[in-house]
Amino acid sequence: MDRRLSWQAENDQGHAILNQLERACLLERVLGRDGYVKLHDLIRDMALRITKDNRRYMVKAGLHLREIPDVQEWAEDLDKLSLMNNSIEEISSGMSPKFPQLSTLILSGNPLKSIPDCFFTQMCGLRTLDLSLTSIQYLPNSISDLENLRTLLLRNCRCLVSIATLENLRLLRRLDLSYTGVKEVPHGVESLTNLKVLALNCKSLSMIPTGVLHGLSLLQKLILPYHIGVPIEEVLALKQLEVFHGSVNGVCDLNRLITCLQSLGRLSFYTIVLNPKISRKNYGVLPLKRGKFVLFDQDCIMESSIGEGKILLPLDIDKLINLF
Repeated sequence: MDRRLSWQAENDQGHAILNQLERACLLERVLGRDGYVKLHDLIRDMALRITKDNRRYMVKAGLHLREIPDVQEWAEDLDKLSLMNNSIEEISSGMSPKFPQLSTLILSGNPLKSIPDCFFTQMCGLRTLDLSLTSIQYLPNSISDLENLRTLLLRNCRCLVSIATLENLRLLRRLDLSYTGVKEVPHGVESLTNLKVLALNCKSLSMIPTGVLHGLSLLQKLILPYHIGVPIEEVLALKQLEVFHGSVNGVCDLNRLITCLQSLGRLSFYTIVLNPKISRKNYGVLPLKRGKFVLFDQDCIMESSIGEGKILLPLDIDKLINLF
């Protein structure tokens, strides 16, 4: 994809490409899952056959593998490796593959419990790392060696409780920690000044430290846990923000947020919860989909009536949801 100035422009371009592939019958709709497409089995087999002789790509997805293929099978100039949706539970202790040209590594959907500390040491060219839907409990220290990393996906790693410092990943543009078990914002996030997408919606997260968002001026998409009120001053400083999910601490903060975001005219999708206290018991009903939602309860109305003034709602709101 061509680089675009905004998240919405990149999103539109991506959908245009998908629509074109679907019209050419290279992709097809997934029955029963609105908004999803997939490769037809025959098209996928053909694609794998075409790339079989190109050793820069290795795709061994969904083959019930129990361990990572022997390094001798990897070409020296291997560029992309997908081992997703297998049965890999562990990586041999001390394994440190030397593949400096590897740019994409996908291990998602494996029951992987741990990764040796030295595993990423010799993968200095890695740009995309997907460990989503694995059972890892911590990230290895060698994650700090991936200074060219652009995308780090840890979504639904529910056992993940500890993350080594991310301070060295200065080129990172997308960090997804959604539905992990982390209890603290990882050290170094505040240094990731190139971040465009940050997803921190973790039920176990206890707080958003002051200053974490201060230097992330390029953020276009921000997803925070609904049970924690956002640091409003830091969010108001994010002038590139187009997608926001999070809670505000009261009517005053909501009105400031709405006024600021509407004056910038960039917000495409949002879910704003007025009062983070109500979100824990309603966590399952809070939408995280494309739309424009504001959620409130009776306490918010009482708060508004006794001194904080009228509730200011966005002009383009899709739905106002009363949780009681």
